[in-house]
Amino acid sequence: MFIAQKINRIFNRYAINPGGRLFLSSILVGIVSGIGAIIFFTLLNQLTNFCFHDLANYYPPEAAGEISGQHSEGGFIHRWILLIAPAIGGLISGILVFTYAPEAEGHGTDAVIEAFHHKKGAIRKRVPFIKTISSIITIGTGGSAGREGPIAQIGAGFGSYLGSILKFSDDEKRILLIAGTAGGIGAIFRSPLGGALFAIEVLYKRDFESKALIPALVSSIVAFSIYSSHYGWGMLFRTPQFVFKNPVELLFYAALGLVCAYVGIFYIKIFYGMRDKFFRTIPVLPQIRPAIGGLLIGLLGYFAPHILSSGYGYLQQAMNGSLTIKFMLLAALLKIFATSFTISSGGSGGVFAPSLFIGGMLGGAFGQIAELLFPNLISSPTAFVLVGMGTFFAGAAKVPISSMIMVSEMTGGYHLLVPMMLSSATAFVIAPRTTLYEKQVNKMADSPAHMGDFTIDVLDTLQVDQAYQKTNSVPILEVSTPLTKFQHIVSHGEDSYFPVIDKYRNIVGIISLRNARSILFEDSMCDLLIAQDLMSPPVTVTPAESLRSALKKFIEFKYGQIPVVDMRDEKKIIGMLNHEDVILAYNREVMKRKFVD
Repeated sequence: MFIAQKINRIFNRYAINPGGRLFLSSILVGIVSGIGAIIFFTLLNQLTNFCFHDLANYYPPEAAGEISGQHSEGGFIHRWILLIAPAIGGLISGILVFTYAPEAEGHGTDAVIEAFHHKKGAIRKRVPFIKTISSIITIGTGGSAGREGPIAQIGAGFGSYLGSILKFSDDEKRILLIAGTAGGIGAIFRSPLGGALFAIEVLYKRDFESKALIPALVSSIVAFSIYSSHYGWGMLFRTPQFVFKNPVELLFYAALGLVCAYVGIFYIKIFYGMRDKFFRTIPVLPQIRPAIGGLLIGLLGYFAPHILSSGYGYLQQAMNGSLTIKFMLLAALLKIFATSFTISSGGSGGVFAPSLFIGGMLGGAFGQIAELLFPNLISSPTAFVLVGMGTFFAGAAKVPISSMIMVSEMTGGYHLLVPMMLSSATAFVIAPRTTLYEKQVNKMADSPAHMGDFTIDVLDTLQVDQAYQKTNSVPILEVSTPLTKFQHIVSHGEDSYFPVIDKYRNIVGIISLRNARSILFEDSMCDLLIAQDLMSPPVTVTPAESLRSALKKFIEFKYGQIPVVDMRDEKKIIGMLNHEDVILAYNREVMKRKFVD
């Protein structure tokens, strides 16, 4: 709290506006996210090396940007370790998660999305810590999961915490939550632009949280710089210099989009079907289910070790053209089940890495098949690996823009953006409602976080001219009107607000019956007071003013009616606008739009 007070004193001393506060806070969120990514990746590597290298004597290939320098000294793989390690990891992870932070269950990104939409940007302080530890254990022991879920919760959790201790508004806390998500993902995947875009895109199926873009970019850049300063500035994968120069190939990339879309639908059905119809029906404590899932993964890993953990090394081999069609097709299928066993059982980890693996293997197999069938049309079959990676996740997670950018930044495959755009768009439109992230909402208008925004948007399209009452029905007083005459007008009418004009018929004030009631019927005052003595300074609107602006004045000045003045002479009153008139105009417009839709 001392640090929070110090930060707030700095903000106040230099009169930093809300935008500046968010900008500076985003830098702090990026610093913590970058450091968190370093700690997470270091601990994950140590546990992975211990389980795979030291215990199992299994040395899977590595992505070019994450070479550990460790090599096998020969001997047989201890497959029984690969069989039991995921079950042990699942048990420990399950006990941690379901005992201390049940919301850390699963792939994690959904928890961030839910916190944004339904919890005012709040994440419990313990959740990032539990998620980090449980994910390291799950992935490090062989669970088929990725890093984006836990690292998103680390960054988002700190963003939420910082917003809370600095007494930021709910809206600002949500923005810092997004900034933290962007920072963690931009760092760990070495994709600063992709991380920022992912954080604002993943919240919706068909929209962006655009107002959070700048804080997300700031946090992502800072986190990426800190992480890369420690682990190196290279890309995650090393790829050939792919070049797209044959428009005919677009037909094949579009076809790959279709394949990825339908396999993605299958993947999502298996993923959530396993959770709802299998694991949650097993009559055991929730803490035990990840261990059951881990045992099933171990059975797969015993015969096919390449489906364990993230599998980035095998993606690198696919990019190098070292894998066969049969291997890649089988690997993609097994990865679907391995990931479902891991995360649907309650294990902790992300779905980005498995999705990249599945999409890359599908793309690699598709490219080789296309080359066999049309050898003169396919210039580089391994280019389909990169396009498949971006396309599969774009369709399955409903993040077409960030998916393309992240894969391009991770691989350096910017020359493949054109075919990836077509392929991703194809996959995206095939299954518009099916998504890996079940907490996503369709668009901003469907989010509780924006519940009030779109009422104002409708009022922005309406003008006072469409709602106010003309002067012929409005009682207007002159400044010299005696109290006795005012009493008579009040007694024979239903109005509560009375504009006051001078001898030139210029509006000079307004009388609120609520404020004047205490002296209105005092007999001793009848001969002493006139309208000028009872009036308050006028608050006015013009016919061309938006109803949104008028509504703000109603709220600020607590009036039930506001005088409407001529645009050409704002001292001339032409009518009165009631608070109820604004509501009625809004309701009419909403009904009209619903009818048109």
